[in-house]
Amino acid sequence: MVDGAHVLVQRPTWLPKQQRMMPLNWPVWLPAANYGPPLLTALILSAPGWSWRRRGRALAIGLTLLTLTQIVFFLVTVVATQQSPVMSPEGMIQPAGYSPIKQPIFYALYYFFDAMGRGFFALLIFLGLVAFGRERSPAMPPTVSSRRVGRNAPCSCGSGRKYKRCCGR
Repeated sequence: MVDGAHVLVQRPTWLPKQQRMMPLNWPVWLPAANYGPPLLTALILSAPGWSWRRRGRALAIGLTLLTLTQIVFFLVTVVATQQSPVMSPEGMIQPAGYSPIKQPIFYALYYFFDAMGRGFFALLIFLGLVAFGRERSPAMPPTVSSRRVGRNAPCSCGSGRKYKRCCGR
């Protein structure tokens, strides 16, 4: 169920005091807690020494990876919600498809994503972009000619003028 920008799951729950079943809405995705894209964008745009082309490429790759982490988080949340027991008049009922192996794994993944995953993944993606996006150092450093340029020799800047009339002033 979608309510505005929130994605909710309706789960029937037994209310003992009222002696009836009532659907409760469980949040699966809340956009207000999602600060990864603005954090990643700020980090990439403020990276010193990067050209605008490199920043744009890094932003496209980073936001794509961040979107993939959000999809994984959403799927983990859905499975963790499906593994949650439901209250009924007879007590707690395990849902269909319940697995004692899957439940703790998906609960741990859910709490990892929920507690630290949002900002953590933005920083991790940024650090990966920095590490893999570095320019490689040239195999041989450029050599500087130690010979002196004559006054009547052509200028080394490529202007076609004599050195004494161009850079030799």
